[in-house]
Amino acid sequence: CRAASRIGPLYAASPAVAASLVSALAATAPDTAVAIDVPDVNPAAVRLAGELGLTPSFDTARMYSGPEPAVDRPGLYGITSLELG
Repeated sequence: CRAASRIGPLYAASPAVAASLVSALAATAPDTAVAIDVPDVNPAAVRLAGELGLTPSFDTARMYSGPEPAVDRPGLYGITSLELG
């Protein structure tokens, strides 16, 4: 991603912790836009992104061959960027 600084993966114990992490990370690149691939399976992450003024730029679908892996959904605020594989 050349248009923004990507944050992810992002795991946090609460929305407040996630917000603090995003703020601290964004402060390291003050003149650059920030992007987070927010998983819609965590409504708190979606809400936080909106509160931070982030807006959706694209949607993706995650597909699995076999059973869906166990994921800490409440703690997942940003997935690893799709560019990383």
